[in-house]
Amino acid sequence: MNYDVVEVTIDKLISTFRLREWQYDIEDMVEDIVQALRFIGAQKVFAELAIPLTVNSKVFKLPRDCQHVMYIDEKSQYYRESGNFIEIDKDDGTEVILYYQAIPVDTRGYPLIPDAPEVTEAIMWYLAKVLILQKEITHISYATADAEWDWRCGSARAALNSLNLQQVNQMYQNFVRLNPVKDAHAANYENVSKANTLDRNKHNDVYRDRTS
Repeated sequence: MNYDVVEVTIDKLISTFRLREWQYDIEDMVEDIVQALRFIGAQKVFAELAIPLTVNSKVFKLPRDCQHVMYIDEKSQYYRESGNFIEIDKDDGTEVILYYQAIPVDTRGYPLIPDAPEVTEAIMWYLAKVLILQKEITHISYATADAEWDWRCGSARAALNSLNLQQVNQMYQNFVRLNPVKDAHAANYENVSKANTLDRNKHNDVYRDRTS
């Protein structure tokens, strides 16, 4: 997945709504962009990370960039989230591996935005909503901006959840290998694991040749 820095989206916002420098604050926008990414919530928004942490009094603190806890050590390990902490039945000093999702950041600690026009448009309208509430944008109603955000948020989520060509091909190969070939056992399973393009009769000639 390719990513853009926040300035790509902010520049689009500025040019679209013709904002002046005194009408916005970059640091505030960065926080709003993080919130918009959370609302979009697609898998590709997040990076999957793993970090060792030490248990103290049967708890440990979550990393600041943690958005979603995936699992700890093994997927069967029981734990409970309590605010910014994880409660776990482990002895003091035990080191555990936390697997979690985080929003990727650049060297400044600013979030990186997935390089997709649908995502850029969605976040731009979310920022516009905030600026309308702050009365920095007055020529567009909040209802209009909210409707644009709502529609574009779904569009961004769909774009990020869509499969690329390699994933589609892999899914196809997995499916056609599971598609049962009639009387495969009579052909000693000769063509099992080969793609049959959903044509159940394609390999039946093998059976007829062996039984004729």
